[in-house]
Amino acid sequence: MSEDLEDIKVDLQSRSILPSKEITLRPRASKHGTRPISSSSSSSASSASTVDASTTDPLSQNLHLPGLASIYLKTFGCAHNISDSEYMLGLLSTYGYNIVSHPSDADCYVINSCTVKDPSQAAFINVVREAQSKNIPVVVCGCVPQADRKVKGLENVSTIGVMQIDKIVDAVTESLQGNTVRYLSLRSGLPSLHLPKIRRNPYIEIIPLSTGCLGNCTYCKTKHARGTLGSYPISEILKRAQSAIKEGVMEIWLSSEDTGAYGIDINTSLSTLLQRLTREVVTVETGVMLRIGMTNPPYILDQLSSVSKIMNLPQVFSFLHVPVQSGSDNVLVGEGGMNREYTRRDFEKVCDELIKSVPDITIATDIICGFPNEKEDDFKQTMSLMEKYRFHICNISQFYPRPGTVAARMKRIDTKIVKGRSREFSTLFNSFKPYKKYVSTTQTVFFGLESDNTKTMSVGHLKNYTKVLVPIDLELRGCKAEVEIEKGERFHISGKVVPNSVVRLVALPKEDSEEKKETETEENCDEQNYKVVESCVGDGCGETGCSSKGEEKKEECCGTGDCQSVEKVEEEKVDTSDTSSFTDVKFMVAVTLPAVAGLSLVIYAIVKSLKRR
Repeated sequence: MSEDLEDIKVDLQSRSILPSKEITLRPRASKHGTRPISSSSSSSASSASTVDASTTDPLSQNLHLPGLASIYLKTFGCAHNISDSEYMLGLLSTYGYNIVSHPSDADCYVINSCTVKDPSQAAFINVVREAQSKNIPVVVCGCVPQADRKVKGLENVSTIGVMQIDKIVDAVTESLQGNTVRYLSLRSGLPSLHLPKIRRNPYIEIIPLSTGCLGNCTYCKTKHARGTLGSYPISEILKRAQSAIKEGVMEIWLSSEDTGAYGIDINTSLSTLLQRLTREVVTVETGVMLRIGMTNPPYILDQLSSVSKIMNLPQVFSFLHVPVQSGSDNVLVGEGGMNREYTRRDFEKVCDELIKSVPDITIATDIICGFPNEKEDDFKQTMSLMEKYRFHICNISQFYPRPGTVAARMKRIDTKIVKGRSREFSTLFNSFKPYKKYVSTTQTVFFGLESDNTKTMSVGHLKNYTKVLVPIDLELRGCKAEVEIEKGERFHISGKVVPNSVVRLVALPKEDSEEKKETETEENCDEQNYKVVESCVGDGCGETGCSSKGEEKKEECCGTGDCQSVEKVEEEKVDTSDTSSFTDVKFMVAVTLPAVAGLSLVIYAIVKSLKRR
């Protein structure tokens, strides 16, 4: 294979299709990885030059051809970020790039970043440095470059903002030529929901309902990146859900920085969307389950009755993530506080109504310990709130000052005090035994692709999303079954499947999809396999180094933040308002290796020429 590729390279160079300079080609990755054909590489992240993406002449560059170059993508952050990564993988794969699961096999890194907290940002910067130390090109996407274009460590890497995910093919192609491009403008219009997609988990479709939020929290930087609320039309969301069901998904997750605020900007509401979605698309007959994403209290208060009715439907998980952050009004809305736009009583009203109206509901929440204006009495009020509701799931975080936010200018509490409060709160939370009530009962369990870290237990979920472990059985994937519960642990229950109770809901996935899912789960934050006290189940997760052994904590932000204006950056001089026809041209790649090598470059050059016109 190595000799064949080298012969092709020499032949193309002799016909002036390829430059005569050194070029690195990689064969497609197999299950056992790949080997570079040439050990030399002409592109270096440290020496890359910044160019206008529309004026680069690919014929004069050292090229990694589509179909031969291998891309490694790592995602930090929330369900919205995961969805963005899935779209980018779909675009790259459809164009011809080879997607690999291990960085050692990659010709280019794509990193989708999270700006929620310092640890998540530091973690992704370390990945950038790792690639640069190997002279591997890097494309950084997501909230960090969008929120702060002067982040140290991103000076010589290509960047893509949250509204420009459809530019990923251009960014990767240019980066592989040694160029640095930036696509960061907050252009009008939302990214399409109907781009090609490769799901991290073939059974789970994540649909972003909107981007941005209406809040102005003093501590969170997400709004700097995602901007103010922009909602997708209901018709587009229904269409995306229909496509996903046809493709064999088992769960549909509705993701947003604040699902409760959905539709306010387009004169509709979350309740209206859910009613239509469950009536017209995600019906009982499909066998697909719907999960509603994180909502902040203010915009769900007036929809509690209708949302409760929806969560009582058999095809909707009775689970809702409602971050409170503090049990003290002084911290929530007081002077020098979070500016959360709701009181403790508002949050309690949400919890009380949901608990009353939705039997056995799981309410997950978040707590920030040590906010700058938090006094000892404020902390005790937060403790009392946890004691009152004894939440099964809580993402516990110490306060992190994010650069550019209002809270970053506030005087911080002594670190020892903050850590002490965090430990005290965690001790209380860990003392709860919420799942003992299920022992000796029989429960309906939905099984996806998950297994425990030892690969000896299949993992499913109750309707309220409680995690259930049973002895491993790959035939359970895509099924529901009755399970006799034998044990109730702190963060899950376990038991055995009742004979003859298994009902298949969706088809088994392709084996290559299952293999891909397992390798990606090892690299990315996976809330379903995450075994820590503060288990992540929300949409605003800022990955801080997930550990299946529970060695590190995963922490989360509300998903809203203090809004600041974002400077405009000059973009490529190309009209991209309609990318469908351009994408169709790019995706016409021949099936044979010589044709791929020759035609890919020719098509790329033609498309670039047409775009310049």
